[in-house]
Formats: sequence, C-alpha cells, structure tokens
Amino acid sequence: MEDTSKIKFSSWWENTAFRLQLRNKIKRDYLTLGIPVIAAVLVAIFAFQTGYVSLAPYSATVSAIAQSQASQNQNLYLIVVAVPIIAFGPYVVDNSVSMRRKARYQKDFADFLFELSELVRGGIDPSRALLTLSEGTTGSITKFVKTAAKQMQVGLTFEQAFQNLGNSIESDLAKRYADLVIQASYSGGSVANLIQKASIDMGTFLALDREKKSGLSQYTVVLYTGQVVMIALCAIMVVEFIPQIAQLSQIGAAGLGGLLGTSDLGDVNIERDFFFLVIINGFLGGLVIGKISEGKIKHGLKHSLVLILIALIAWNGFVLPSLTGPQNVTITVVSTDTTGVAGFPLQDALVVSVTNLKGQPVVSAPVTFTVSGGGSANPRVVSTDTSGQASTKITLGAAPGNYVVVISVGNSAINVTITAD
Repeated sequence: MEDTSKIKFSSWWENTAFRLQLRNKIKRDYLTLGIPVIAAVLVAIFAFQTGYVSLAPYSATVSAIAQSQASQNQNLYLIVVAVPIIAFGPYVVDNSVSMRRKARYQKDFADFLFELSELVRGGIDPSRALLTLSEGTTGSITKFVKTAAKQMQVGLTFEQAFQNLGNSIESDLAKRYADLVIQASYSGGSVANLIQKASIDMGTFLALDREKKSGLSQYTVVLYTGQVVMIALCAIMVVEFIPQIAQLSQIGAAGLGGLLGTSDLGDVNIERDFFFLVIINGFLGGLVIGKISEGKIKHGLKHSLVLILIALIAWNGFVLPSLTGPQNVTITVVSTDTTGVAGFPLQDALVVSVTNLKGQPVVSAPVTFTVSGGGSANPRVVSTDTSGQASTKITLGAAPGNYVVVISVGNSAINVTITAD
C-alpha cells in the first residue's frame, strides 16, 4: 500500500480531491462534472424565473417592445452558451490538464527506465539504482520516484515500491511496463537489457500514438471548418434571404388570405431558431471530433465548448447588428393619406425617408411598418433605396376609427395616425 502521507500535490484542489476520493470513495468526475452540472441547471432556472431570458413569441409591434425582446434574445443566447460552459467547463479543464500531465509522466517514465537500465548495466542492482536516481531529478515523475525510494527505506521491497511508482503515474501504459520491469527483476539474467528494451518499446509506442493523433488532426480541421461554414450559411439566410421571404406573408392582403390565413412570417423568430441550430450542430460536432481524434466522446467536450463559443461570437458580431439596423436614425414621413375607408387600402402609398444624424440618406436599412387594430402593411418590412426612402401600401381595418402605423428602424420609431370612415 502506498504511503499517501508522503505524496505532495501541486495545488490544494488536487489534495482535496485525492483526500475525498480516498476517504469516501468519491470519483474525481463527481467533483468536476456532477457539481457543475447542478450549478448550471440552477443558473438556467434562475435566469428564466427572474425574466432575464424568455422564450415568448417574437413581436415587433412597437420599437420599445422590439428592443426589449432583442435584449432578451441576446440574453437567451448568453445563457444557452453559458450553461454548457458552466456544466462542462471544469471537467474539460481538469481532463485536459490531466491528459497533458499524463503525457509528460509517460514520457519521463520511459526516460527513467532507460536511465535505470544504464545503472543496472553498470553493475548496480535495480533497488540500489532506484535509490540512486531518486537523489537526482527525473522530470515530472521526480516526486513519485522519491516516494518509491522512501518506501524502500522504510521496509518495502523493490517490487512493491516499483509497483506503487507505476500506479502513481495513473497510466495503464506505465503500469504495464512497471510490471514488466518487476518480472525482469525476478527472472535474473540480463535485467539491464530487458529494462532497456521496455524503455525503447514504451518510447516507440508513445511516438506512434503522437503520430496517429497528428494524422487525425486533419479531420478536426475539417469539422471546425464545417461548423464555420454552417454559421456563415445560417447568417446569410437570416440576414439576407429570410427577410425577403417574410414579405411574402403579406400576399394574404392581395387575395390569398384563405390560403395563408392571418399568419405572418415576420412574426416568426427564425433568427433565434437558426442560432439554436448552429449551437446544437457545434456541440454534437465537438463530440464527434473527440471520438475521431482521441477515441472517446468525452474528450470532444472541449471542442464542443469552443464551437458554441465561435457561434455566439459570430452571431453577436455579425447577425444581430445586421438585424437591428442603424441606430439613432431620423425617420420622416414623405407622403401618406391621413384618412381612408375602413377595410380598404389607402389611395396613396406611405413613403418615409431615413437619414443619419448628419442628414445623409441611410441605404438598405430595414424599415418595419406595423398597423394597429387589424390593419396591415404590404410589404411590412422594406429596405430603403439609394435615396434613403421606403414605401408600403396601408390597408385599414374593418371598423371605423383611428389606426396607428408604427414605423421603426432599429431602435428608432415614429407613429402615424390615419382615420378610417
């Protein structure tokens, strides 16, 4: 049994995790995965309960409401990405650090075996050679070698101490070669040659493993590229293609109301749905990368977190700014009818002009027209032309009275009142 009181840890976290595992049989994964997952669930519940995020249907009837919902959408995106980072981040960091540490241990253990074989070849028995090496430095496994030497000094045999040394490295490969050295010490004969061959064989195995991972890295690049391409395609769909399709929802006003009903594609938050799509694709794609490149799905969690972070950055950096349109613009009504007949389109189109703070026309700005009381605008969303103008045809509701047309561009909006006789 290894004397755990002599083991030194590089951090209080490693020490605490080891003591808990030793005393309570708690697996390390319970600390790095179980607790963070519970914390992530609590964060998500808190965000929804406090109203920080919402899954309410999208609506853009008034600019202030549009701003609030756009803010909630952005908050939702942050939570969607933050929850898996909180849940899996500690595990990913701990697993990545453990794998790098394990790789250093295995390399230094192979070098240690070679130095051990050289001392044995010089006529020193294996136990004395281990004590000699413990007086110097053996890289990252120095503390384990010194612990094994101390165990021999307090009465453990070379075989017991060397087996504990192999177990301390937490590598199945190191354990196998440690057992091989122990068997060599039992067999007699040319022990030095057997240990040296074990060292060379272990070094060759590690080199082949590194070469295999390097060869598989091309698939990692391909899958990362695929995620970036998908984000780009979804962004183009949301920013350029979908807004044009949304205008077709106004065909109902031209006589196809029975076919399309009262639905309006502009009220569907397609931008949010596409974001969820790229997030899911990124998370699952990361797991596939882990399975292909490192043989286990759990090793792909780090790639999953990176890919969903890329999606969040791209969405907040390119998609959302394009959808919100110019900020702090001036909207001016160029021409419109102030009265009309209930249930019928106005005779003249409603034309508006959009300018920036310097009075210059704003080109390609999405202008949204929304009519209260059952009225409609055809089209509802129009991009300004080269002169900064946009126009639409207003149809009043069936009941006489006043109808308010809300004209919004980004965070700016004005109201126009039209009376129906």
